[in-house]
Amino acid sequence: MSLEHVLEAREATARRDAGQRAKAAEAWMLNGTAPADRLLAFDTWARARLEATLDWAWAGEARARRIEQCRVELERLVVELWRRGWQLDGRRLARHIDAALADVAAAQAAGRVRDFWPFYSGVLRRYVGTNAEEIRAEALTAGSHVQQALGAILRAAAGRPVPDSGPSMTELVSQRRSELAARRRSEAAAVAPADPQLLFGPALSSPKRASRTP
Repeated sequence: MSLEHVLEAREATARRDAGQRAKAAEAWMLNGTAPADRLLAFDTWARARLEATLDWAWAGEARARRIEQCRVELERLVVELWRRGWQLDGRRLARHIDAALADVAAAQAAGRVRDFWPFYSGVLRRYVGTNAEEIRAEALTAGSHVQQALGAILRAAAGRPVPDSGPSMTELVSQRRSELAARRRSEAAAVAPADPQLLFGPALSSPKRASRTP
């Protein structure tokens, strides 16, 4: 086999593997996937979107660690949607994540990002509020969790099967962050130093001078 054919075969294999990884990562968009598997797939997808969309030249050898930090920060956008009751999922959620990352990428390309982290986190934290009206309308069109629950009740009353779509990704991410925060508080409390008064009794006060009587 010629060198050209070897290189073409390698490129074809690389494209096939990349396609398979992308398909596996998008498993979080599929109904019927176990919640734990959806979360893992979502994490993989988010890392891939971060790596493909943003310029990481500034990160140097810490690139992988910075991408993971940015993935965790990206969850704030997802949690904010959940707090407002906008349980977007699948491609609707992906579109807003991509839009927020595109804003950061455009600023990088224009040379407007001098300090990456505050700029990046600021874009994510402002995104939902800045686009609230559009997201709210989209969430209503997609069907809020209240509307979905009402539809399930009506289908059950009519004797029709009620499909179990499971919790939305916004709910899953929010639940995981809440559980992680609770665990960290518990661990911090377990290693916190005990109250010195419980160990040694109340602190000794300075001796009082005897008062002199005239």
